[in-house]
Amino acid sequence: MKQVITEPGLKTRLAELPRVRLGAIPTPLDDTPRLSEALGGPRILIKRDDLTGVAFGGNKIREFEYSLAPAVEQGCDILLNSAAAQSNQSRQTAAVAGKLGMRSVIIARQDAHSTPVQGNLLLLHLLGAEVHMVKGDRQKEEKEDLLKQLRAQGHRPYDTGYEGAVYRTIAYVNGFLELWDQLRRREVQPDAIYLCSGAHAHAGLALAAKALGIDLRIVGIPYGARRDDKEHACRLATGANKAADILGLDLRLESEDFECHVKFTGPAYGVATEGCQEAIRLAARTEGLILDPVYTGKAMAGLVAHIREGQFSRNQTVVFLHTGGTPIVFAYNTELGLDI
Repeated sequence: MKQVITEPGLKTRLAELPRVRLGAIPTPLDDTPRLSEALGGPRILIKRDDLTGVAFGGNKIREFEYSLAPAVEQGCDILLNSAAAQSNQSRQTAAVAGKLGMRSVIIARQDAHSTPVQGNLLLLHLLGAEVHMVKGDRQKEEKEDLLKQLRAQGHRPYDTGYEGAVYRTIAYVNGFLELWDQLRRREVQPDAIYLCSGAHAHAGLALAAKALGIDLRIVGIPYGARRDDKEHACRLATGANKAADILGLDLRLESEDFECHVKFTGPAYGVATEGCQEAIRLAARTEGLILDPVYTGKAMAGLVAHIREGQFSRNQTVVFLHTGGTPIVFAYNTELGLDI
């Protein structure tokens, strides 16, 4: 694979971008020998982005260091997010708003996990967010109305779901450099990276690897079944190319640059599959590692399935990116496949 830029050169371009320091970064890279042994290999290293340090951590804290810099520069006074009732991004939006001295406004969808008030929804109230519970078919309209009202009142709201989104991809270009440095110090050459694939972390990792000329399998397990593999990969390529433009990188990613496996997501967003339930139990009982049933549990289910298919041997190494989501577990007490 052709190298487009050196690591020092890429670090220099990242350093030129505005950034708000929020999290406990770099995050640890943990060995999981009992999990690896239970699966018959390979060696599995966990990149602990669930330990970014703010309100139970998670990947959004890393992303917000770049994507919220424009909000600070523009003098915004409200951080807003609209998502599911158990949204990790909503929780982290509320937490970071407090750290930045801003007000948080959350539009939460009335769904299967909006009552009772527990998990991330409980934390929103603890964090002092202004929470608006709305029906799913009204959510987009309610958000637009609320943004208009806030602006009419003289506020400067910032939508963490959409504004500055490309910088969330860039955050994981930086995250790749961090991870690669940790692996190099251990003299480890990984055979693959697995992660839950939304829009930004996967795109950022793939962009960094291609820019540096590193031939590495990066496997994404999407958390929603709205797209097939090809469509999801096209979306990732679009986001990666926007980030490449901002970084001034002379390259283009295509859908073929992304490996995605939608089949592990199950019938819908937020539905815990049997494979996901098993993966959560396995990680918890071998390593004390807590995964969630919406995101990381499904990503681990994909890795477990691929190991059992014989895609990796004992002498290989796989990195699993733990993107967080821990509080969601507390809203899924009847859906984790436990005999309780």
